[in-house]
Amino acid sequence: MKRKTPRDIAVDDQLRAAGAEGAQWLAAAGWGPPVKVPLQNAARWQRETRDRMLAAQQDESCTWCDHLLHGGPQPVVVHAEHPTHLVCRACSVAARPHRPCLDCGKPADSKSPLDGREDVCMGTVAIYTRLRCAACFRANPLNGTFGSGAS
Repeated sequence: MKRKTPRDIAVDDQLRAAGAEGAQWLAAAGWGPPVKVPLQNAARWQRETRDRMLAAQQDESCTWCDHLLHGGPQPVVVHAEHPTHLVCRACSVAARPHRPCLDCGKPADSKSPLDGREDVCMGTVAIYTRLRCAACFRANPLNGTFGSGAS
C-alpha cells in the first residue's frame, strides 16, 4: 500500500470537509441527512449525469463557474441538464428559476426546493440535481427517483 504524503492527507481532509459542507447545506435546505445508495441502484439520470461529468473531466472539456476557483475546496453542484459545467451552490440557486424540466424540456419554473420537484443525489463532493416541471411531477412523482430502470 502506498504511503500517503502530507499533501495527500491534506487533500483528503479538504475533500471530506467539502463533502460534509455539502451534506449540511442539503440538510439545511430540507433534504435531511444523505442516504447511501450503491451506484448500480441509482436512477438512470443520476448515473448518466455522473458519467457525462466524469467523461468531461477526463477529456478536459469540463467547465465551471469562476466561484469554484476561489475560496478553497467546496461542494460542487452538477445540473443534470448540463453536467459538463460545474457550478457553486450560489450559482445553482440563482439558476433555479431558469432551469428546464429534465423530463419534457420545458421550463421547470421552480422558485424554491420547497416545491418538492427537485431530485438530488450527493456524491463524495458533487451534488447532482435535476428539476421537473409541475405537470411532469404530478404525472409521475417518483419517476427517476430510485432504481436502475427509472429515467
